[in-house]
This record gives sequence, C-alpha cells and structure tokens, in this order.
Amino acid sequence: MTPNSLREVTVGRGNGCDITLDPRCQYASSMHATIYIDGNRLMFKDVSSNGTLINNVLVHHRAVPINPGDSIMLAGKYPLNWNQINSFIPVSEIGMPPRFTPPVNQISGTEFMSSPVTDTVSLTPSLETWNWGAFGINGLWGLFNGCWWMFVINIVFGFLSSIPFVGVATLVIQVPYLILCGIKGTAWAWNAKQWESVEKFERTQKNWGIAGIIVFCLLLISWIMAFAALL
Repeated sequence: MTPNSLREVTVGRGNGCDITLDPRCQYASSMHATIYIDGNRLMFKDVSSNGTLINNVLVHHRAVPINPGDSIMLAGKYPLNWNQINSFIPVSEIGMPPRFTPPVNQISGTEFMSSPVTDTVSLTPSLETWNWGAFGINGLWGLFNGCWWMFVINIVFGFLSSIPFVGVATLVIQVPYLILCGIKGTAWAWNAKQWESVEKFERTQKNWGIAGIIVFCLLLISWIMAFAALL
C-alpha cells in the first residue's frame, strides 16, 4: 500500500464510520472527524458539534496535522487510540515513526476510556445550573429546547386547573414540578438536542432565562396585587 492509495478514515458514533465509537460516548457526534493523508502529513479534520482536544488544544471545524502518540480526545472526553488509526493508516508506510501509545479499555469492540478525563478543558456546559427558562416559561421553553413533553404537561395542567376542586390539587402538584424543571432543565435541554456548540447552548439558555425571570416577576406581582385586593 502506498500513501496515495490510502482513503479517508471516518470517526464517529454513526454505524457507517470506519472507527465506530461506543453509543455511550454521547457527547461525540455521529460523524465526529475524518483522518486523511496530505502529502507526507497525517491530518485530523474535526466536523463535530463539541470539538476535539488534540494535545489539550481545542480543534473545532478545522483540520490540523497529527503525529503518532498525540493525545486525541473526542469531545474532550473520549480518547482515540492510535492502534485504531494505525489499523487503517499504517504510519510506518508514510514515513512517520511510531511512538508509545498507552492502552485504554475495550468495550463492545470499541476502544475508549470508560470514565471521562477530568484534567482537560471541559467541552460541556455545567448541567447543574438552575434554569429560569424551564421554570418561568415552562411549556414554551420545553417546546423550543427539545423537551416537547413539558408543553403537553402544561396543557394538561391548564385543563385540570379549570375543574372545580381539582384545580387546587393541580396547583399543589404543579409547584414542585416547576421547581424540578428549574433544577433539571439545563441537563434535559443539553441531552435532548444536538447543539451547535456549548457557547450557542449557553447563550440560548441565558436568553430564555432572562425571559423566564421577567415572566416569573410579572406573575409574582399579579399574585401579590390579587392577594392585597382580597384584604
């Protein structure tokens, strides 16, 4: 085999990829990257949503040269083993000296580290952040953030609240439900959709959060005024 005969190697969670990642690599894309020869250089091109850390440097939607032994962390969490790359593109045949590559766990025929690496730059948002959008504009927020079932639940709550005696019980249930949405909303939204980037996700949630705070404050003022009118 000569370097000119080597084809492009695809990497991702999709079944059609040459190097197929385990489905548990949830932050890696279905088509995450391609590896190919450019002259006498081995190139890595990231085409993913969450990027790749190569020697702790973020590579996102661009191609960079790589060398045997480089640390390649897909989505900043899942190491790509050089034994996998070498099985498709033998580096010895393109004049690149092999280096030592530390072994990793093998699960279901796919090599990746079973626990996320903690000493690299995080490419995922903080999923424990309180979400004002999910709390204050629950149904509408859910409809636009991949959690459509929230919209359905709000319709059900609205219907039940119009029924005598049932409405009070519905309110008792709805309050802890909204609090749960505020706590879990960020994680639910991140996992429900394929976001363009962490920055885009955080910016979207910030905008929804501002709207959620405004709506909550308006509702709080109306409740206070209604209560004062009864006194």
